[in-house]
Amino acid sequence: MAMKGFLALGDFRAQVLEALAWRAIALSEMWAARAMPRCLEGRRIGVISELPGWRNPAALALGAAEMGASCVPVAVSLEGGEAVEDLAGYLDNWFDCLAVRTPSLEKLSALAGGMQAAVLNLRTNDNHPVEVLADLTFVLAQRGSWEGLKVAVVAPKGNILQSWIEAAAVLPINVVQVSPPSYFAEGHSKGVSQSEDMGVLTEADLIVTDCWPKGAERAAFAKLRVTADVLDACQIDAVFIPCPPVTRGQEVSAEAMGHPKCAARAAKDYLLHVQNAVLEDLLAG
Repeated sequence: MAMKGFLALGDFRAQVLEALAWRAIALSEMWAARAMPRCLEGRRIGVISELPGWRNPAALALGAAEMGASCVPVAVSLEGGEAVEDLAGYLDNWFDCLAVRTPSLEKLSALAGGMQAAVLNLRTNDNHPVEVLADLTFVLAQRGSWEGLKVAVVAPKGNILQSWIEAAAVLPINVVQVSPPSYFAEGHSKGVSQSEDMGVLTEADLIVTDCWPKGAERAAFAKLRVTADVLDACQIDAVFIPCPPVTRGQEVSAEAMGHPKCAARAAKDYLLHVQNAVLEDLLAG
């Protein structure tokens, strides 16, 4: 595929995302066999982390090393005083790829536009493409297809929901946001609907949660907590993948995290494999 960068799911055709997901599934099998391809020998990856979180950066560093790349943290900020176009030039001197967690997708896009090196979005406050593609990859491994997938995202507007909206624009899936109306996303695409009724979860194949807003605003979400009783009422083969970090007692109950429908651990394993598949496409050959 020879992608230039990976910033948003909506930038790609369905066939490209599906090919990445199938490659991630194949890489997961190689990972389990401790037989990873050394296809990134000699490649140099810089990691910029302006946002908290450990899963994606740790998986990136480990996965890249297993495929032969060197991966180093870079203490630079796209939110600082230096112009992004200046940073792009300096970073291009040394790196083949930058993997970045930064607040602004706009600034990340500007960085990517000014570089010859590839840029991988590990997270912005605007979207989170690898997180959502990892969930989709888990589903693909289980079902063999995304056709007709019904996804319920119990979450306020935010980066997780936005990447599901981007996915719905290019994939044969339907996404419903479940939220108080004041937290509905604006300007959503085809394949996306909204509801404040938890009853829609009974029709979903995949249920996703994200963290609640802070402060007094959390009260509006209290009736939207995913509990074991909620999951019991869902389809027998429905899958529940809460987005970490999970706050038990808020968006999910402790019992829901131990429910047979909860696949959080198995699904998030694919974070590493999806990032490896993207790195391989960006850098191999």
